[in-house]
Amino acid sequence: MKYLFNCLLLTVISFSSIFAQKLTTSSSYLKRTVNLKENIDHWKASVQSMQMTNPGGNSYNDFLITQKQIQSQKYPRKKSLKSISKSFNIPSFNIENGFEGNLYNNKVPNDNTLAISNDGIILAGINSSYIIYDTNNDSLLLSSTLNSMTLDFMNLRFVKKYDPKFIYDHNEDRFIVVFLVGNKPLNSHVCVAFSSSNNPMDDWNVYMLKGDALSTGHWTDYPAISVTEDDLFITGNLLLDGVSWQLGFNQSIIWQIDKENGYSGSDSLSFNLWSDIKDDSINIRNIHPVRGARELQDKNQYLLSNKNFSLESDSLYLIKIENSQKSLNSELSIQRITLKDHYFLSPNGKQYNGKELATNDSRVLGGIIDKDWIQFVQHSMDTNYGTAGIYHGIIYNYDTNPYVESRIISDSIIDFGYPNIASTGINPNEKECVIGFNYTSISDTNGVSCVNMNNDEIYSNFTKLHRGNRAIDRLNGNIDRWGDYSGIQRKYDDPCRTWISGMFGKIGSNGSWISSISSSDTCREPLPHLFLEPAYNQGVLFPNPSKDFVNYDFSLEENLDLKISIFSIEGKLVTVLYNDLVNNGPNRLSFNISTLKIGSYLLIIENNDNRLFTKKLIKN
Repeated sequence: MKYLFNCLLLTVISFSSIFAQKLTTSSSYLKRTVNLKENIDHWKASVQSMQMTNPGGNSYNDFLITQKQIQSQKYPRKKSLKSISKSFNIPSFNIENGFEGNLYNNKVPNDNTLAISNDGIILAGINSSYIIYDTNNDSLLLSSTLNSMTLDFMNLRFVKKYDPKFIYDHNEDRFIVVFLVGNKPLNSHVCVAFSSSNNPMDDWNVYMLKGDALSTGHWTDYPAISVTEDDLFITGNLLLDGVSWQLGFNQSIIWQIDKENGYSGSDSLSFNLWSDIKDDSINIRNIHPVRGARELQDKNQYLLSNKNFSLESDSLYLIKIENSQKSLNSELSIQRITLKDHYFLSPNGKQYNGKELATNDSRVLGGIIDKDWIQFVQHSMDTNYGTAGIYHGIIYNYDTNPYVESRIISDSIIDFGYPNIASTGINPNEKECVIGFNYTSISDTNGVSCVNMNNDEIYSNFTKLHRGNRAIDRLNGNIDRWGDYSGIQRKYDDPCRTWISGMFGKIGSNGSWISSISSSDTCREPLPHLFLEPAYNQGVLFPNPSKDFVNYDFSLEENLDLKISIFSIEGKLVTVLYNDLVNNGPNRLSFNISTLKIGSYLLIIENNDNRLFTKKLIKN
């Protein structure tokens, strides 16, 4: 069995639709200060229906079952075990840690979420429970429930808490926790909690946002979160209670919250509420915010959506919110990117016991952004095999004329589900990343896995991080839940390490597994920053010695016509690398010396025969 990376898929952008949105400015109305050591939920009570349910209700589930049956008839599973040829030089990584996270709490699915601080403190959650774990001392600091954060909200004490999303803000060295409370218009809330320090055992500032955010008789479902330098972004879907998803879905909304209010413990949170986000007359749904790959975005937040219910689709929506909430000058814009090649509604995963695992729809489940690209992951069928795969897309020129290159990560037998993505890049625009996801197979059990992509867009082998020992079988019927999302985060002060949390089957219950991996080619020092001062700085040549590529950073006070050459140590011209205008300010010259003989050379930069810089270059 081998996994397949389909050919590149190029896309173009379409401007044929009219986009609309609405902005409301408001503040939260409930706030408490909570200490998790003192607020102990001794009972840890939960109620789990044993019937198959999905985000959006049972009718949503019935609709998806019908759609997947149609899809599987059109693209049936193939029984071929033909090997897929792969490139040599594939990247590798080391599995460093692995342990069972939150113990099963009788709830399904295991909605895994994870955040880890620079101090090595993990905050990990599933469903309605969480743990705080110290990786340095290999010790569990606390195991509790989401209810412990809301015990002081008396009117919500006995209302269900679920769908947790955790994030670590490495700029502020703080944690943020978001989860849902209630699923009726009258009791629906979004709980937003900010740690008061980098120690999650200290006090938390806890706020409640109205789930019926527009006062239209709806409740909020399926949150997703991201942070920029100034703001916290939360997305969600507004639904009617007890109505089919076709009629019950109202719209997707976005909260843009001034995060400083939360960290400082202000009495309320100031936020923008974005609504009526439409492509012509059609509401864009299941909007997912994109997180900074290496560092937080400054003034802009990008979000993604697609036609996630369609059997196949060519649409991707790129949403941009400019400027912070406190600037009072925020703007939202939308672009529809039309894909040349389509993504497909994913089939359910197969198990050896004949029971299927739900993949739900093909909404975007994770995204990261750097200066020149956005990467994202979602479900898609691999129509070559009829299996559940992962659509991995890279959006280039996202601020000007965006286009997408994409691959489907899949296997001829194994089904992949609920991907998420984190960067392992150290320098700007390095595309290397880790994609974590669940897997299942008719010839094996299930578990947590990942692949690593390097800067040449070559993928590692599909690697199992943890193998379950039983099929997942907690619900009545032929379909069980597989998790609505997986957790993943790079460790920001040690970016060659990525932490992943996912779901696996075990005897009598489900399990949540936490692993860390180390990408073998990324544990290195970042490249030096460009020198800005003084003008005509002699700059830095690196790496030196080198056997292939070399960089030279230098700064100019004004625009100059430069001639850049390599000479032998005896002064004989070897080659001219460049002879043209160079702009003022910082510049980086890159060149390949693999064809040079081993030895010493001179890199000389001239302007009108006046030598500006001379650097000794060593080829090894």
